[in-house]
Amino acid sequence: MATTAKQNLSLGKLRRAIDGNNSYTAAMSMSKASGSALTSSGSVKMSDFSISAVGSLTGFVYLWESTAENYTLGFTNAGGLFLNRIGSRTENFSWTKTGNLNVAFSSADYQATVTAAAISNANTGTGADDDFFAAGSKNQSGSLQVKFTEDGQSDGYNDHATNYNTNRTKAIVVVDAYGGSPSCLLEGTDIQLIDGSYKKVEDLEVGDWLRTIDLPGAIDEDYDNWRQSRFEEGFEPTFHSASVQDINFDFSQTYWDINNGLEKITGEHEMLYKPVGENFWMWQLVPGMKVGGQLMGKDGSSIEITSLEQVHSEDGFEVVQIDVEPLDFYFGNTFLVHNKGSNDDPF
Repeated sequence: MATTAKQNLSLGKLRRAIDGNNSYTAAMSMSKASGSALTSSGSVKMSDFSISAVGSLTGFVYLWESTAENYTLGFTNAGGLFLNRIGSRTENFSWTKTGNLNVAFSSADYQATVTAAAISNANTGTGADDDFFAAGSKNQSGSLQVKFTEDGQSDGYNDHATNYNTNRTKAIVVVDAYGGSPSCLLEGTDIQLIDGSYKKVEDLEVGDWLRTIDLPGAIDEDYDNWRQSRFEEGFEPTFHSASVQDINFDFSQTYWDINNGLEKITGEHEMLYKPVGENFWMWQLVPGMKVGGQLMGKDGSSIEITSLEQVHSEDGFEVVQIDVEPLDFYFGNTFLVHNKGSNDDPF
């Protein structure tokens, strides 16, 4: 039941939520309110249009440039006619953005299609091979916001609901793909399984168990702030396993070569990194790293970054994306790397 006993629900406000008519005295009936979406019993109740709370905004954390994804606002205890008659009206929702996101909204009722614009990688515009910013170096960060307010009115039919007329947010990153599809590890990368054996990343299968570690205090990737995790140097890593949940194959025109081939990875992939002169570990994209920083090896040791080289080819390189659970990270060829996302997951 979406309503509580003796709750005050207005038929006039219901009409406003359904068709935008601002007159509280205009003729209205329950059958008219239901439209053609009658309940199976044929009866219509005020609670069929009610909710108890506005929930979370869900969708992918990573949105590639020049692509579109759907983001959905959830509701608690929604009556059987709520989505059809109220949730489907764009007039009842206002979608906005924060940060430096260059995105557009369409079909924006309780669910919106969000389209990211292309990101230019040109520097001075000469067109020379070295006159471009690296993939991932111009990522855009911010939040999507949506507010449920029936016909834009603070005193709506569902104004009793928790989070009514309140922005619900979802932090996202528009990924600078440098004209390609951001991915992860290059084909041919050796991945260590929990039994100590190795498979090429392209030969992995869903259900394979990989060697990983448990990071004390790591924030799960299902939470928007997982990148804010910090791990003090000197912690003792505990070795664990993580199961492969998803595998995708793609091509990328660029990748980063770390320490003369110890890791070959695209620039949109987070790795566990200790910045130069700092005493903590954090998640960082390769373009944000510096020679002299540290990456974590398979035995939990710190390995200094001695070289970072971006490799580019118009023909592209075959790359492989994997997602593991329940821990959100695993070892690549040499170093500890993070999943690409989850609800969140861009696959």
